[in-house]
Amino acid sequence: MTGSARDTIAVVTPFYQRRQGLLAKALRSAFEQTLGDRVLPIVVDDGSPVPARDEIATLPAAWRDRVVLVTQPNGGAGAARNRALDQVPPGTPFVAFLDSDDTWRPAHLERAVRALGEAHDAYFADWWSFNHPDQSNFTRIGSLRPAEHAPLPGVPGAYALGISPLEHILRDGGGVIQTSTVVYRHDRHPALRFRAEFYNGQDFFFWMDLGERGAPFVFSTEADADNGEGINIYQGAGWGTERSLQRLRNELFVWTSVRRFYRLTDSQRASNRRTIRHLQASVVRDVLHRLRRRQPVRMALLRDIVAMDPAILGLAPWVPMRVLLDRGRTALGRSVGSRGA
Repeated sequence: MTGSARDTIAVVTPFYQRRQGLLAKALRSAFEQTLGDRVLPIVVDDGSPVPARDEIATLPAAWRDRVVLVTQPNGGAGAARNRALDQVPPGTPFVAFLDSDDTWRPAHLERAVRALGEAHDAYFADWWSFNHPDQSNFTRIGSLRPAEHAPLPGVPGAYALGISPLEHILRDGGGVIQTSTVVYRHDRHPALRFRAEFYNGQDFFFWMDLGERGAPFVFSTEADADNGEGINIYQGAGWGTERSLQRLRNELFVWTSVRRFYRLTDSQRASNRRTIRHLQASVVRDVLHRLRRRQPVRMALLRDIVAMDPAILGLAPWVPMRVLLDRGRTALGRSVGSRGA
């Protein structure tokens, strides 16, 4: 790396993977940036089954010697990112996040630094997911419409986010800000850390906390990151799986906590209530799904959910009725269709 800390772009990477080669690939994409001579990768091995040291050892010596490696017992992505942020040299202007199974396109950092300029504090971009190869994230989710935001003069494809990150994230219960596309002005927010008590959603809170500190956001419609197939918090937690109820519990913890941290407008409270109600209904459906199939229900986890969100008990009788009504409409539609044929 050339220059001083004032030229540095620290790259924060938490690492916990079971597949070899992912971290080395991610780090290569950082070093191969058009601003690659400015990157300082900081990797936190969060008790990974595949040791980060072995991955780093496969890199060319000139790159290998520039990686800062920290090891710790497994504490989750938020705690690992916080540990990495603690290692960022004072005066470092930019921090970029890169998850260990993701990669960057070569101009990502250059585009981010240019878009941020002096007027903005945080940047994010469109990205590609391995399981949606035909549509970028912005297109697939559709909750961020560039035409509704002011374009940045002289920076093609870049726009000033015209609403707060809090508003953007609450509108549809998540938004489109993907961690591995985010670059922010660390020198202006050196004390900010992830809320590590959240297993899911600590990244949402980081973006919302940045916004509540007055950080102006900018985004690019260029898809500059590729989301990989490594371990992530949603892997194996799809509908009806062993981990689905745990995932729903974690997500309820996120969205029922929002009102504790932020002063919400009426429309934001309404959006948050919709997200919570959807998750509550999903919990009841998940439990019914297990009971119908005589699958075990972790009662300690269910008690934890009820203690955290007692309102869910009010939905317990309603959801089975809604399921029956939906099935009845489907059956009626089939009957009418068959008679019409």
